[in-house]
Amino acid sequence: MLNVRNISSYYGNIEALKDVSIDISEGEIITLIGANGAGKTTTLMSISGIIPPRSGEIYFMGQEIHTMSPDKIVSLGISQVPEGRHIFPDLTVMENLHMGAFLRNDTQGIKDDIDYIFSLFPILTKRQNQAGGTLSGGEQQMLAISRALMAKPRLLLLDEPSLGLAPLIVKQIFEIIRKINAEQNTAIFLVEQNANLALHAANRGYVIENGSIVLEDSAENLLSNDEVKKAYLGL
Repeated sequence: MLNVRNISSYYGNIEALKDVSIDISEGEIITLIGANGAGKTTTLMSISGIIPPRSGEIYFMGQEIHTMSPDKIVSLGISQVPEGRHIFPDLTVMENLHMGAFLRNDTQGIKDDIDYIFSLFPILTKRQNQAGGTLSGGEQQMLAISRALMAKPRLLLLDEPSLGLAPLIVKQIFEIIRKINAEQNTAIFLVEQNANLALHAANRGYVIENGSIVLEDSAENLLSNDEVKKAYLGL
């Protein structure tokens, strides 16, 4: 589904990613773990076209996307939930959802997807006429995920979905992530500081250090890897 081939991305003259290669198949949950500043968010930004790579190639469903604009990439089926959520605080929950469907024109399909989202996150049904900025942190994360789902993605990019949330809310969010993956066959690329949580949710994982992929394996093997346990699992 997604083939990232030897991409290098920069902030000005600073190389943030160095020859990064990642593959994601349909229906998979893949996680990318690493320390702060290792290049996790930049990897997602490069895939979604916000920080285009200066070298290397990215293909989605066999189509070259590394030269495309972010809106075109969204229209092909890739949606990103950014770190910090970045919902529209002055728009209502319902207006935020419709913004996620901005590139769509299938009125009935949009209505059906909103109904599905309200079944995933019943609290948003109660909050649908509230401004996004008045929601709790957990509710805003639910809304950010929901807004991304309104674009009908085949691949969902999640950047630190547990950040700043209470453990009970984190558990709920990750249960919903698995449900979306299972029910919609939506592939998920998960960037998460909580490596233990991420690896227990994923099929496979990559470890990034200083902008380079240093390890790739099944999530099960990474959980039992001594170096991973010491560096990222606190064991």
